[in-house]
Amino acid sequence: MSETAVGFVKNNLYSPVNVTGIYTIHYFKYGRNFKFKGERHDFWEMVYIDSGNAKVIADDKEFSLKQGEAFFHKPNELHTIYTDDDFANSAIISFECKSRSIKQIAGKIFSFDDYEKSLLNKIVHEAKISYVDKLNDVYLTKMTKRTSAPFGGEQIIKNNTELLIVSLLRKEESQYKFAEELSLNLSSNKIVENVQKILFDKLDNAENINLDEISYKLGFSKSYIKSQFKKQTGSSVIQYYIDLKIDRAKKLLSQQKFTVSEIADSLGFSSVYYFSRQFKLYTDMSPTEYANSIKADNVL
Repeated sequence: MSETAVGFVKNNLYSPVNVTGIYTIHYFKYGRNFKFKGERHDFWEMVYIDSGNAKVIADDKEFSLKQGEAFFHKPNELHTIYTDDDFANSAIISFECKSRSIKQIAGKIFSFDDYEKSLLNKIVHEAKISYVDKLNDVYLTKMTKRTSAPFGGEQIIKNNTELLIVSLLRKEESQYKFAEELSLNLSSNKIVENVQKILFDKLDNAENINLDEISYKLGFSKSYIKSQFKKQTGSSVIQYYIDLKIDRAKKLLSQQKFTVSEIADSLGFSSVYYFSRQFKLYTDMSPTEYANSIKADNVL
């Protein structure tokens, strides 16, 4: 059997989040009315509240964090943490990351889901078995690796920190897209509502309408109005307007107060003949036949 060369192509893996170093990993238990004096450094710091409630200050802004929430301090930001009349436990990770994407989570509160909590638990657990330091040492500035540290501990910390940030960035992106889509949908709905209002006004005044006039009134292109109206109603603008006219004609015919000619004129049809043709197209009856059918229903 002859061999056939297969041209495999490597996919280079792009890492939008790259954590290049860990400074400290802490786990603190705060008593009532605790307050840290504050600090500033040129790397990132994540504060996660594992239980209780605490407040963080980032430069001149204050944020309240409750259990399950985290806050990211950006580099060179003056920050502190304190508790009021409450207890709190926190996990704090200080790390270096020069990736541009991480800027999106600066100064924001994130609520961790179960997946993100599990990633954080792995980071804290790996820190306990990889370093000799006590994680509640508030003066800790340099972590010392154990001589008996398990294989790959630092990579586990790095990878899980990156996965945690990626997960939060995905949340942020999802919320942005949702807000953007919601805004577009609201805008689209508003356009349709405004078009419908114009059509109803024209109908009441026995006037005809065209897309040029609607486009001018609303400040959107004809093609955009047509596409959004069709998407929302399933009908073209003109078709929708004719539907309104026919519905109005049926009501007027049922009142038996007006002639077919008067109704055609009141609805802005160019002629009785055109009105009758459109009416039959929509109802399978001429206006006179429809009026007679209404009379018959009344007799019954």
